[in-house]
Amino acid sequence: MADHEASDVSAINGIVSLANILRKRGLLTDGEASAMYESMSLPLGLPKYAENSDVQHLQSNLDRLFAVVTKPK
Repeated sequence: MADHEASDVSAINGIVSLANILRKRGLLTDGEASAMYESMSLPLGLPKYAENSDVQHLQSNLDRLFAVVTKPK
């Protein structure tokens, strides 16, 4: 299970880093960044994960990382 969690965190970090680079270069709009965030958050918000602290932690990290991407340039 730890390897799966590490893989998820690594993938999320990579996606958010790429989104941040694209935003800084003007190649990703606010709307596109928000759509990326929503598509990544949607599965984490499913009722079957509501009580899962690992999923809640992952969502919290996603929230924090995307806050950097969507902040004004």
